[in-house]
Amino acid sequence: MLKSDQIISKANLLAWSEGAGIELKTMAASKDQVFLENRQKCYYYYFVSTGFVRLYYLDLEGKEITHWFSAENTMFTSPFSFYKDETNILNFQALEESEFILITKEQIDTICDLNKQASQAARRLLSEFAMLFSRRIMSINTESAEYRYLKLLEDHPLIFQKAKLAHIASYLGITQQSLSRIRKNLMH
Repeated sequence: MLKSDQIISKANLLAWSEGAGIELKTMAASKDQVFLENRQKCYYYYFVSTGFVRLYYLDLEGKEITHWFSAENTMFTSPFSFYKDETNILNFQALEESEFILITKEQIDTICDLNKQASQAARRLLSEFAMLFSRRIMSINTESAEYRYLKLLEDHPLIFQKAKLAHIASYLGITQQSLSRIRKNLMH
């Protein structure tokens, strides 16, 4: 989970859009609502004003695999759909009542063209995403499940308060039974 508010805060986002003469849309999602499904186009970057979100996809057997979590004051999108106009493979699910600020690609481009600080923040956000995903992929192949669990617990304890254990297990690349074993072993 990327703490994007350290790069782009809600106040910055609203000020930049106002300075560019852009009115951003908002949207709400209820608890457990899947508000964007695979095969639907993703036209927005979502800024989470309030709430907690899970992004997931279905594997070849139709099992849900958690791809990402996004908390209050963070941003997310479906990169291939948003940037390349390809079919979306992700599902966006609100794990609690959530509210979002929606930003289109055209709005981002306009804001970045008019504001150097916004442009630098957008580039930094994209590079942070790339580094996080790269690290995550490598960790699944180079670190033990127990280490990944402890690191997630240390870095993002909020996930353990808001998400189901099944979602956390799939995010870590392990079964729920393995996660239960790890948690039991760490208690002893």
